[in-house]
Amino acid sequence: MLALTMIATSFSSTWGQISSGGFPLSRQSDMPLNYVPATQARLPDIESSLKKWNTDKGPKPAPVAVMTPVDLKFPDAGALYTTGDGTRIWRAQLDMAGAKAIGLYFSRFRLPEGVKLYLSNASGTQVMGAFTAANNDPGSYKFATEPVAGATVYLELNIAPKVNLANIDLDIDKAAAYFAGIEQLRKFSDYQTLSAYDDMFTGESSVCMINAVCPAGNGYEAQRNAALNILFPIKVGNDEFVGTCSATMVNTAANTPANCKQYTLLASHCMDGTNTIADSSFSQVILRFNYQHTGCTPAANVIPNTDQTSMVGAKFVARSILPLKYDSNSPNDSTADVGKLKGDFLLLELRSAIPAAWNINLAGWNNAANIPLTNSGNKKFIEFHHPGGDVKKVSFSHNLQSSSGIADPPSHWGTTMDSGLIAQGSSGSALFDADGRQIGIASFAPIGISGACAVNSKGASVADRTSATLYYSKMSYIWDYSVDGPAAIRKLKPWLDPANSNAVTVDAVKSNCSPLGGGTGITIDKGNLDQSVDVYPNPSQGLTHVQVNLKEAANLNLELYDISGRKLRDYNMGAVRKANFSLDLSGYPDGMYLLKVTDGYHSTSKKIMIR
Repeated sequence: MLALTMIATSFSSTWGQISSGGFPLSRQSDMPLNYVPATQARLPDIESSLKKWNTDKGPKPAPVAVMTPVDLKFPDAGALYTTGDGTRIWRAQLDMAGAKAIGLYFSRFRLPEGVKLYLSNASGTQVMGAFTAANNDPGSYKFATEPVAGATVYLELNIAPKVNLANIDLDIDKAAAYFAGIEQLRKFSDYQTLSAYDDMFTGESSVCMINAVCPAGNGYEAQRNAALNILFPIKVGNDEFVGTCSATMVNTAANTPANCKQYTLLASHCMDGTNTIADSSFSQVILRFNYQHTGCTPAANVIPNTDQTSMVGAKFVARSILPLKYDSNSPNDSTADVGKLKGDFLLLELRSAIPAAWNINLAGWNNAANIPLTNSGNKKFIEFHHPGGDVKKVSFSHNLQSSSGIADPPSHWGTTMDSGLIAQGSSGSALFDADGRQIGIASFAPIGISGACAVNSKGASVADRTSATLYYSKMSYIWDYSVDGPAAIRKLKPWLDPANSNAVTVDAVKSNCSPLGGGTGITIDKGNLDQSVDVYPNPSQGLTHVQVNLKEAANLNLELYDISGRKLRDYNMGAVRKANFSLDLSGYPDGMYLLKVTDGYHSTSKKIMIR
């Protein structure tokens, strides 16, 4: 009897960093590629680093990883093989004993046409890539990756025969040891029990946080799809971290499908303590979209699904200058001076266009100084955010007050949540009015909470980084902001209303600037299906795995045939991008079988040997 089921450790169908899909050639090669040189990286003292981080109580992002130095370069750090047709395969390995998950930071990333880079974990259940010349940042030639599960990362370059090796420039100088913001990696973990999964990877935020897709967010789905999670390098003293904040994709008054600007708006205090405006400072920003559970309350003993996608790199557009204070004992260290904080905004433009298939929106906004301060019933002031780098949450209130917060004139909206909470990492998220238009940016909060909500799912205290009250930098105050001078890079209006139409409100649109109610605007990139489907182990004794790594999600259909061409079974997998399925063929006689995979455009066939 044939059973076709999705493996429990690979629940996600669309997880992944923007890439072209496929699998490394080493999986298909008959060459002896077992030897892979290993580069060792030291696991940083995370507890000690966090103590330094927590000495500053000002507004700041949430830490999710600590950096450690690495020296891994092409070609020195790996082994190079040449196949019969002249294709080169370069393989390398990075080990960080004790790491939960590892992110890679490239000081140089420059791939010529004809080169593909893949990353994978030790078990091969997680594959990232292919990264290609399309991922090059011509401004900085830097790059960063989402975390890979476990203490080992395998790197593989597939190099076309005519490529000059001297044109490949890869240099990893830092690796991030993740301790939070990695719930999506549970499906790739080698741990065998759900309790171990939960201990390693569950979210760090309060148990009173509400998942974004719960009924509390009903009626504001368009706004939920504009909210994202941002990861970025940030220094505190001599230690370097990966910090995380929340952000929102925003529309402009001039956007059209033919001229569509994709801006993301967050808080200035999220990004470093230097007030940088250099594009290179944002070249390793990772923007996570759809980092949320697909259900409100995941069932007990089930690994919840996240449909996360991401991209790397942004360009500076505008920001308010963050007032800084310096530590007299460490004059090079600066933190936000809350007592002088007024405007708190940072506007970035995405370096790569958001694929329409990701279902992301650009939020509308309202820059009016006077708005209704009370809502009732289903009308609410609502926020979608990523506390502590956790999956997306929702919080809301029905009452708002115009508050100076910390400075005059009144620069912030203040509210206490009726449902849900906020925490470090919520900074930068949007406050939406009853009509779903952004009216503020999460800026600062009086931290501290007690009772049942003061712990996370592990029972650890989160009281010192959680709050029910939050102050938001007003869109009306920062719109034509003058505190930091007259330059366009110090205000929002020149960018969100570039034609100077004096628009007060703008509604949400899809990421390609088409109307929310219109067609999908999706053009399927069919890619190379043959290189995006892998079968292993092969031969097998009956249990075979089918792994999929597509460039874009597609509806896959699988058909199994015996050697005579007789169809034995077919199965529709629905829309998948990255997934891992198991085929139990133990009920069939030994021999050769054929698995046909189709996506509605192309098909590929994989031979399966049972013995």
